[in-house]
Amino acid sequence: MVGDGQVLERALDTLDDVFYVYDESGRLSHWNSRLNDLFGLSDDDLDGMLPMDFFEEADRPAVEDALDEIFETGETSVEAWGQTTEGRIRFELTGRLVTDDDGSALGFAGIGRDVTDRYEQTWHLAKQNERLEEFADILAHDLRNPLAVADGHLALARQESDTEALSAVSAAHERMARIVDDVRTASREGMLAADVEPVDLPTLAADAWATVETGDAVLALPPSLSVEADADRIRRLFENLFRNALEHAGPDVTVTLAATDDGFAVEDDGPGIDPADRESVFVPGVSGASEGTGFGLYIVRTIAEAHGWTVEAGESEAGGARFEFDLRAA
Repeated sequence: MVGDGQVLERALDTLDDVFYVYDESGRLSHWNSRLNDLFGLSDDDLDGMLPMDFFEEADRPAVEDALDEIFETGETSVEAWGQTTEGRIRFELTGRLVTDDDGSALGFAGIGRDVTDRYEQTWHLAKQNERLEEFADILAHDLRNPLAVADGHLALARQESDTEALSAVSAAHERMARIVDDVRTASREGMLAADVEPVDLPTLAADAWATVETGDAVLALPPSLSVEADADRIRRLFENLFRNALEHAGPDVTVTLAATDDGFAVEDDGPGIDPADRESVFVPGVSGASEGTGFGLYIVRTIAEAHGWTVEAGESEAGGARFEFDLRAA
């Protein structure tokens, strides 16, 4: 009959992850067979090895710091590259302190997981984001130059005869410039939010409201509402929502920020959005306002998705537009 200890050992040997136990001096004392297989080492070879011994020179200081962290705080997590029998692998390494009854450290145990695919996907995504931002910058630069030349000739022409047709050309130039700016903004806001911290949404909303020409419009805010977010991007999200409300509901609209069970919502008491159009309002280039570029709500959704959120258009209690943000996905 197989004893309980052998069952546990065999169970650990079935894992795709590396399981390890280190003693109080930081030397390897127990492990599963996955570690033998990955590094082509015998039990005698592995016995007493240090954590840093398995990883590339450049990552060893980080592993050593993680080792110190375990004994200082009780746990740690770090990533490091190792050369294995299966090629170069990026490991995610965890550690939890093991103590006896009086709290004295006996060592630590943890798991080493292959996260190479995840790491490479993240790297490629970051590179794609960089290329997208570079493309948007190049596009903006190359369009602004001919626009500036056209504006110069237009100004000369309007000095001689400021006709209605030339005014229309001027308005078209201004709209093109706004589209260029919005394309750049959309490309940058589409990157994953990096500077995430607790932020007070009413404070950000009030700051955004102050940057928009609001006329007699009113902003209603809750006393407090905190989320984990990138403050600069959320401020831009509010700016775009407020401009959208003013463009479609007029200068005397009331805009409300409210907490929901799953996040928050921004709504108004204007004419609202036709149910058939509630998804298309987020499509780039679609605008129901004559002065709009069609990128405002697209940027709103882009910022939300960069945080791992979703946003849906609906109807407020007053019959106006409502944009509800679900933070559960994050």
